Amino acid sequence: TSNEERAMRIAVDRIVGFAKQFGEAHLNLACHAAFPLALTPDLLYQIWANFLPQVPWTVVARVLLSRLCRQVGHEMYEMDIVVRNLLLKELKEQFGQDRLEKLADFLMEYVAQQLNHDDPDTQDLVQAQEWTALMYTKPSEAARELAQAILWKVIQEDMAEVFRLASLVETFAEPLVKAGFKPLLVYSQGMKSFIHGNLEDAAKQLDAVVGEDNQVLVAGISLPVPEQIFGETPDTKTPEDIVESETDTLRATLGGLTIVDKAREIKGWSKIDLHWVQAANTSAAILASFWEHLPIPKDDFIAICNAVDISDWEEITQASHFSTLQTRSITDPEILKASLRHLGITVKTDADIRGGYKGQRARADIVAVLEGEYDIGWSRNADGSFDVIADLWGVGKKYNPAELINSINQQYKVNKTLAESKQTGIGRRLKCPRCDSTQTNKYGYHHGKQNYICRNCGTQFVE
Repeated sequence: TSNEERAMRIAVDRIVGFAKQFGEAHLNLACHAAFPLALTPDLLYQIWANFLPQVPWTVVARVLLSRLCRQVGHEMYEMDIVVRNLLLKELKEQFGQDRLEKLADFLMEYVAQQLNHDDPDTQDLVQAQEWTALMYTKPSEAARELAQAILWKVIQEDMAEVFRLASLVETFAEPLVKAGFKPLLVYSQGMKSFIHGNLEDAAKQLDAVVGEDNQVLVAGISLPVPEQIFGETPDTKTPEDIVESETDTLRATLGGLTIVDKAREIKGWSKIDLHWVQAANTSAAILASFWEHLPIPKDDFIAICNAVDISDWEEITQASHFSTLQTRSITDPEILKASLRHLGITVKTDADIRGGYKGQRARADIVAVLEGEYDIGWSRNADGSFDVIADLWGVGKKYNPAELINSINQQYKVNKTLAESKQTGIGRRLKCPRCDSTQTNKYGYHHGKQNYICRNCGTQFVE
């Protein structure tokens, strides 16, 4: 389709542009960086040290901060699926299947050592990285585990998790099809259409793979198809019912979504829970749009709030005051101010933030003075971290708030890394025990201890 062709052109332009700017060695690391589903600076650094140590260490930061990657969380990056697939194809052509298998073994070992955590989000990431490794070494096992995970969430009617897993499956499209598990990919695409309320699209997609028992068989796992898809279309609203007008639609603030999220947890519902959809007499598509901070019909907005026992729906709407975004990545006020000035933004300290409902103000330790009538501020917490405070709706009149804050965060990380490198880490390299050279780098682990390699004589040693 034209959208797919456009996505492919953009991906090719980004990869070619990166290669022209930095050269083949940098492109090789970018290809290796495409293997994990998600990247952290430490993970990419370890990939560099284990597979391409001959390339300058600065390549790690250049890949993460390039247009090939986007930041999706604290020190967490990912690649667009089209960019990732193109780089993986290049990786296999240049280095062969053996390199994919070695990357899979490395990733499994890294996950086991570095990401052992009880946090649910971290566990999800660990599982996703393990499936990534399995997909290129044991695709049948990966397909079966993915199908089993989706089946369990469908039985629980946890549509938010079904949507997450279905999106994950789509990132494995090429190896799944190659291994003969296209039905899992088609099922995932059909379920995403169903969750968005597009029953006609879901029926078209699933019709090619569904059996007589209204199920899709994948690696010995029977995945059920919701009765609504091939039955009568329920009388609920779809995205086409959404009328973009200030009087008939409402949208939630980020602060309002936080309030609703707490009320949702009390109910024990997921963010796109079918019980919530029924209680509000709306559709999963509109409920999803509510969580995506999009305008939805006023009646649906109020019903969604009332369903989780929030009667003061006006507190959740766009016409509210400042939103506070918690962050733990920014801790140094001087580096933050230097980063803002680097981006050409005027900085004030201990000042008011312009914006808010009816021109109200908020106080902040550091304020980025933006064009127009709205600013962004940072307020320091007791633990030394800073929260972002802003009227995001107002900031959005002249900027894309997410892109602006992301740019500031990335500039902060670059400046912080440069500052730290003068004192520790890169700036304080260990001496080689053989030749006394300080041209040393981390080089994986040896019996659980940090291993190093001398770039002068090639000697490996532990600290």
